Parts: sequence; structure tokens; C-alpha cells
Amino acid sequence: MPLDAVVVKELAVELNETLVGMKIDRVHQPERDTVVLALRGNRENKRLLLCFGSGSGRVCVTRADYENPPQPPMFCMLLRKYLIGARIVSVTQPKRERMLLFGLTVYDELGEPSSMTLAAELLGRNANLILVGADGRIVDAARRVDAEMSPLRQLMPGMIYRLPPQPEPGRFSGLSPLVRRELEYRGLPTTWETAEEMEKRPYMLTEKGAPKDFSFLPILQYGAGTDSVAYESWSALLEAFYAERDRAEHLKSRAKSMTKLVKNAKARAERKLALRIEELGATEDRETDKRRGDLITANIWRMKPGMAEFVTEDFYEPDAPTVAVPLDIHKSPQQNAAAYYKRYTKKKAARKHLTGLIEENTAEASYLASVMEELERADSQAALEEIRGELEAAGYLRAPKNARRKKPKPLPPLTYRTSAGLEVLVGRNNLQNDELTFRTARRTDLWLHAQKLHGAHVILCCHDAPPDETSVYEAACLAAYHSEGVQAGRVAVDAAQVRFVKKPRGARPGMVIYTDQKTILAEPRKEI
Repeated sequence: MPLDAVVVKELAVELNETLVGMKIDRVHQPERDTVVLALRGNRENKRLLLCFGSGSGRVCVTRADYENPPQPPMFCMLLRKYLIGARIVSVTQPKRERMLLFGLTVYDELGEPSSMTLAAELLGRNANLILVGADGRIVDAARRVDAEMSPLRQLMPGMIYRLPPQPEPGRFSGLSPLVRRELEYRGLPTTWETAEEMEKRPYMLTEKGAPKDFSFLPILQYGAGTDSVAYESWSALLEAFYAERDRAEHLKSRAKSMTKLVKNAKARAERKLALRIEELGATEDRETDKRRGDLITANIWRMKPGMAEFVTEDFYEPDAPTVAVPLDIHKSPQQNAAAYYKRYTKKKAARKHLTGLIEENTAEASYLASVMEELERADSQAALEEIRGELEAAGYLRAPKNARRKKPKPLPPLTYRTSAGLEVLVGRNNLQNDELTFRTARRTDLWLHAQKLHGAHVILCCHDAPPDETSVYEAACLAAYHSEGVQAGRVAVDAAQVRFVKKPRGARPGMVIYTDQKTILAEPRKEI
């Protein structure tokens, strides 16, 4: 858990400096485990995010917009009753605890002041938000805990609020495992006192540009594989770290049903492909059947009814070796020859049919793999809706009957600019890939795609002039990043002018062939 007691202590200092004296103007609960307080005062407005999700508990000033449910939850209504109009008088951290206590001055209907405490417990899976009255008793908790749930500590309305029991001496230093490993790596004692003496700043640990962890000191233990990025405040760090992770998890949850459908369809296509390849293998001996029919026909005058096999010279081979031809004793020589010819004709026709089916199954499995990659790259609900439309058009999803669903406005492609100022367009899905390559791009623009990997079509807009090498490399890095090879160190990217990219007749969305390409080894780095 990166949100250790040291980070919480620094966060308490920061919030105490910026929030004390501000008035709670509005209370919202956009998610089951998220409360947002709109604050006013000190000649500015702020929004305080209090998240008590399992494994994502945090408190920070946020700039993000949250969509509120039509009907506020009961806990939200209770907070509104007590907290609207209240002023924040203090933000404190109990000693070495992952908790923040917001001291509040609240006013009743007659304007009489009293004190309350809003306790944000950022305790991993046990994160919670608790409102405590002036008498120290719990008004209510976002997650009520009774005796059956925890015999050690109950959190129920009317009970005296007590801090979590302290661990045995020496078992908890207030440091996260990441910081302990870092102090060991630096040869320092892994104690709270060591951390107290260090200069503390908000640092995000990134790997290939993606958030990995955070701490109050630069993390060196992973070497050159990661970077420590400094932030101007703890709130900005927490918002940046969790916002991207939560957004990705939210989209992943929204895409779950589509992902399952595509995965199952892909598995079916692969099973059919394996079965048809096996059936195709059974047709490999078709020429043997034809040869046996010819040998019987050429020697039919030598054969007698009731023979189980016929031994003759194989005139198909240069040295004419003898070969035994199996026969059906219940058939005449002519009927045996006809049976071999019929078997040959059947296998020949089956081979032609199976070859076509195998091509179809291969294309279908490849297409569905590309849709899986699209779902991984989807960065918004609108992007998911476009993929849903693609699956409906392809027949994998059935559009709701009698549903008046407003057709979403098509998303534009992702747009970047190279160091030299050239525009780079990146397709979000297969339909957009086709639109980008065959309708938007000029014939002289450069088309790029990760080699032998599913990914986006990337267009480097050249304006009928040869692009500079730096721009080509940066566009190749974007093609690598927006592909299945995003986690690889280097990815081979093919680049060709758009005029050399063709779409075969009947090909599925996003599927193309191309010539006259050159291959570039590119790094799929997010910072590009």
C-alpha cells in the first residue's frame, strides 16, 4: 500500500494549510465509495475528494468532474444534513496512522455552533468514512461494522468512536513496503525516524510512462527501468495516480461484457480452425486413392472377384516397385476402382472447401483479436460505444429491438504532432482505421502499423513532401504504443506510402495488405 503514514502526515500538513477556514457548500456522493465536498472560502472554491474504496482510499483536492446519481444515497443525505454550512477548523493525523481527522464547526437550525469530526480512515481494504459528534459518538459510517464483522472494533451509530487498536511494538513502522525496500537499497535503517529526517516531496514512480507507485522520496531500487516524477502537491500526485487507474478500471468494467463476448467468439473461431485443419490433413492421401483406382483399371483383366488385395507394379514410380492395393471382397474390380475414384473426388472437393473455410476462420480469429486489442486501448465510454457499433455491424452483437438509441457522434482519430510539427493521426478502432487510411489520408502520406501485431493504423501527414527521419521515428513509436506490443522494449513497425496500402475484396474492417514498405524498430514509450 503506497499511501503510508508518512505520506498521510505530509498530506495532513498540506490540507491543513489550504483548507482550514473554508466552508462546506455542497456534498455529493457520485460513487458508492466516493464523497466530494464542494468548499468555499479564502476567496476561492475547491473540491475535496474523500475516497474510501477498498485498496484506493485517499483524500485530495480534485479538479475532476463527477457525475452524480439522480437519487443521492442515504449516507450522502446524512452528510448534507450535518455538514452543509460547516467550516473546517483543522486537519490532523493520529500518530503514525493512515487516517485524517477533519475538525469541523457545524451550526444547528438556530445558528448555535458545535463541533464534529469527519474521520477518513485510509486503511486499505478497511477504508471508511465516519462522522463523529461532539460527544465522541458515531453519527454514522459509510461502512457500518458490527460485532459479527469485527469482534475487535465496531463502527455503528451511537457507539463511542475509538481509533484502531495499535499494533504490537516493532511490528509497524508507518512505512510502506516500497519505502522499506528503498531504505534497505540505500543502506539506511528502515525506521520512522529515518523517514522523519529525510526531505519529503511528492514523487510518482512511472514505468514506460505509466503510473506504477508513489512515495515521498525518489525510488532508485528499480534502476533505469522506472522514473520518479516530482509533483507540485500531494493532492496533484494522488489525483494523477488514482485518476488514471480508476478510469482504466471503470472502463474495463464497462467493457467486461463485450470483452467476454469477443473472447468467446475468438475461442470458437480458433476451435473451428483447429478442427478444419485436422480435417484438411485427412485429405492429404487423396492422390493415393486416385493412383489405386488407376492401378486397378489398368490391371482389371488380371483380377478376379473376391480378392482381398491385388499386387501389381506401380507404374507411377520410376523403378516400378510392386505395391499391394487393398480391395473390398464384396465388390467387383470395377466397383473397387469406382470406390477409389469417388473417395479421391470427395477428398479433392473437401480440400477446396476446407481451404476456403480455413481462410475465413483465420481471418475471423485475427479480426476478433484486433477487437480485443481495441478494447484494451479504449479510453472513454464513447470509444466503447463505437466498438459496440462495430460488433453489431459485424453480427456479433444484436442491436436492441425497438430501442431508440441515439447514434453517437463519431469520435475523431487521436491526433499528435511530431517534434517537427507534422500531424500524426491514430485510429481508435477498425472502422476508424479504414476511414483514416482510405478516406482521410492522402496517397503520399505515410501509413504505419506494428508488424505482425494487431494495432492502430497511424498516418503521418506529409503534405506531399518527404517527411524528416525524426518525425517518421516518432510516428513509428506511436504505432508501437497503440498496438499489442505496447509492453515490449522494441517493436518492428512497417511504414509505406498510403498509395501502397490496399484492402482486399471482402476483407474485414481494419484488414489490409501493403507493399513497398520499410521496417523501423521503435520504442512504445508513452512520453513520446
